[in-house]
Amino acid sequence: MNYEQAVDYIHSLGRFGSVLGLSRMLAALAELGHPEKKLRVIHVAGTNGKGSTASIIASVLRSAGLRTGLYTSPYLDSFTNRFGLDGNDITPAGLADMVQRILPVAERLRLTQFEFITTLALVFYAEQAVDALVLEVGLGGRFDATNVVIPKLSVITNIGFDHMEVLGNTLGKIAYEKAGIIKPAVPVTTAVEDSEALTVIADVAAEHYSPLRLLGRDYGYLAKDASLAGQTFDYWGIEPLGELSLALLGSHQLKNAALAVDAALMLRAQGWLISLEHIRQGVAAARWPGRFEVMHQNGVRVIMDGAHNTHGVAALIATLRQYLPDQKVLLVSGIMKDKEPEVMLAALAPCAKRLYACAPDLPRATPASELCGMADICALPAEAHSSVADALHAAINAALQSGESVLVAGSLYTVSEARMALSKC
Repeated sequence: MNYEQAVDYIHSLGRFGSVLGLSRMLAALAELGHPEKKLRVIHVAGTNGKGSTASIIASVLRSAGLRTGLYTSPYLDSFTNRFGLDGNDITPAGLADMVQRILPVAERLRLTQFEFITTLALVFYAEQAVDALVLEVGLGGRFDATNVVIPKLSVITNIGFDHMEVLGNTLGKIAYEKAGIIKPAVPVTTAVEDSEALTVIADVAAEHYSPLRLLGRDYGYLAKDASLAGQTFDYWGIEPLGELSLALLGSHQLKNAALAVDAALMLRAQGWLISLEHIRQGVAAARWPGRFEVMHQNGVRVIMDGAHNTHGVAALIATLRQYLPDQKVLLVSGIMKDKEPEVMLAALAPCAKRLYACAPDLPRATPASELCGMADICALPAEAHSSVADALHAAINAALQSGESVLVAGSLYTVSEARMALSKC
């Protein structure tokens, strides 16, 4: 089996959909020698910011000299992105080998796509003998395939409305699903601020006798300087760190960074060999592509942001207003049908001069013509394009004449195809 065949097989598992419950995962891991029991895991859940927070934690652990795994979803440029190891991806040949080895178990137990990928990850990281695995939840928490681990630390970024058909239609219900990663006596740190969601998380932590640290009560941050080159902040909490530098942009990333710092200090308090200088270095070195990522093409500023729900779009708009005040952008956007595209476009419309509508190459994508219809309702001029690449090139050509910035947003899949198109220019 080669890499392309391996990825095709993984994609074919989408036919099983998403099935609640952990019984298949537990059965598969038992057959494979329980790799999850060989790992020191930091488990990260939340609505938005999971990937950014996980990447900062992993960067700190790498700075401390720890062999570090980073399991995230979805991928941005290549399927191998999902399986990070010491700042690199699993090799295509390595992925193909893992798929071929696990396939018989998956076929026998009829694992879903995410169950298969997660099983593969746990086996891979156990065989690589990582010192730590930063494990990002796929969806929810309680019944997520990753929730077969007993972590050293649980991290919950925030709670917002997303996947409501599965997680529930109130923040309390969604919080209950996210809080499912909390394990007996395992410490928890969270940046959740909504009172309804926080009450649920606190109740679950108390039931499990899990020490809980809260943003704003037990730790926090003070924003300092910010520009498109990066930002600085002070963390306050377990130990004083002084000024920290962060390349990720936006005030929401300061919250994610403070959460990651708190997580690192909690591990340090557990006896992990992480110094304060390791934390400073790790935060400064952290990168997470596709999240208000500033690129340039022929002198045109192109901002890539994977905001794919209303909560993420709100953070994106705040960041635009922070760094590009009183400026409108040329918006390249493709949005999934199940992500409230009308609401997202209505929110983005005041920040945009024109919409270059497109659809990433996925069945779930909203047709570009439908996005144009939604833009008309918002009085946002729009034009439909046959691909993300075509829409991006049209926007860049217009920006060459007008001097405006181009923003690609609406879905990580759209950002992925846009990044690929830029790399070919």
